[in-house]
Amino acid sequence: MSWTRHRAVLDDSGPWAELDRLRSFRPSVLEADDGTLRMWYSGHDGSTGRILQAVQEPGQPWRRRGVSIDAGASGESDAFGVEAPSVVPTPVGFLMAYAGSDGADTRLHMATSVDGHLWDAQGTFMQRGESDAVGATHPCLVVTGERWWLFYSGYDGSDNGRRATILAAVSPNGASWDRVGVVVEPTRDEVAVSEPWVLVRHRHFLMFYVSDVAARTAIDVATSDDGVTWDRRGTILASGDVGDDSGLVRSPSAIHLNDGRLRLWYATHAAGDPADGYHLWSADLAAAPP
Repeated sequence: MSWTRHRAVLDDSGPWAELDRLRSFRPSVLEADDGTLRMWYSGHDGSTGRILQAVQEPGQPWRRRGVSIDAGASGESDAFGVEAPSVVPTPVGFLMAYAGSDGADTRLHMATSVDGHLWDAQGTFMQRGESDAVGATHPCLVVTGERWWLFYSGYDGSDNGRRATILAAVSPNGASWDRVGVVVEPTRDEVAVSEPWVLVRHRHFLMFYVSDVAARTAIDVATSDDGVTWDRRGTILASGDVGDDSGLVRSPSAIHLNDGRLRLWYATHAAGDPADGYHLWSADLAAAPP
């Protein structure tokens, strides 16, 4: 895979820009019939993580539209902050899976919306297992004709809490979930594999995910015919490929646009940035996917 038209997504100024001044990452994007793109994404202002929203009309730059999901109240399971949305349309509106932290544990949460603007938080879902005993984050919802899929990052607490695997669960309708278990795990050279984003087309699964090898991250891809057994296909975007002096790349998200193009969103961390800041970029596929 090769990528063209690498572009920064959001301006540094404008309404609500202060809400993602430290970090903007892990978007979930849907396209309307008229080509308008709606984006829900993770934003951090240096003190609190929130799920924010933005919109892009055809031929126009992205415009921020404020907060979709705020951090919960003290004592709640998402009081420390929320991040990593995955939004899918439903017959009555929209469903969002996201990660919320109480400062000690990170768990998966759900929210519903009629219009995609105002959201009702539904709390946590999915009982934790051994592979995500310490944390579960970066969910990706996938709706097929047969069932719903959920892919996410799980942390089991090993390797000083850094080791992560990619897990899956299935559901008949998005209401209750059955764990499938680990579907991608690190190789001997990797610290973690995490942050999956999965597309399904013509009954084939394509996964973008983060490969973490010591101080280097890359966005890799894998393919599957059944969502359970995956063939890893290597790196499609590495640190330095963007041309913005990026030190790290992560948080992949992708959609097939109405015109057939495959668009990828990702976040970069500038080399030497002491503040741990990330900023959103996008790129279009220049060649057919595997």
